[in-house]
Amino acid sequence: MEEKIISAALEEMKVHGFRFTMDDLTRRLHMSKTFLYKQIESKEKLVAKILDYLMAKFEREEKLISESELPLPEKLIYFVRAYAKTFQFLDHGIYTDLQSSYPQEWRRWENFRRQKVEVFLRRIRQGIDKDIFRPINLAVVERFLLVMSSSLADESFLRENDLTYAQAIESMSDWMFHGFIKK
Repeated sequence: MEEKIISAALEEMKVHGFRFTMDDLTRRLHMSKTFLYKQIESKEKLVAKILDYLMAKFEREEKLISESELPLPEKLIYFVRAYAKTFQFLDHGIYTDLQSSYPQEWRRWENFRRQKVEVFLRRIRQGIDKDIFRPINLAVVERFLLVMSSSLADESFLRENDLTYAQAIESMSDWMFHGFIKK
C-alpha cells in the first residue's frame, strides 16, 4: 500500500509539485483521509518516504551498473542516465518547493546528491589511474556537477527551454562525454 501511495504522490507532484494536498492524494487513490493517515501519518513523513523511495531506486540502478561488465566510460554514461531518470521528479518547481517547504528533507537530498557526485568522481579517478581518461582537475569537475545538477532543476529555465530535468541532464551529459567538436 505504501508504494501505491508514493506512486500516487509522484503523479500529484507532476501536477502540483510538493504543493499537492493530502486531499488531492485521497481523490487520486479513491480512499478516505482517515485510511491514508493510518498508512502515512503526515505529509512530512510522506515527503521523506518519497525521497527514500527515489534514493533506493537510484541505489538499485547504480548497483546494477556498477556490477555490470560495461567498460568504465559506458558505466559513467549509464550512471548519469539513471540519475536523470530517477530524479526527473525535479521538474515543476519541485526542487525549490522541497528546499523552502521541507528544509530537512532538502538537506538530506543534497547530501545524497553530493554522495552520488563523489561516486562519479571516484569512477573518473579510477579511469585516470587506469589511463582510460586523461588527467583532469577533479575539484573543477566536482564543482561543475554540483552546480549544474542543481541549476538545471530551475523551473523557469526548464519552462523557458521546454525541457524536463531529465532532458537537461541528458543534454549536459551528452556534451560532457562527447564534447563540442564535430567528429
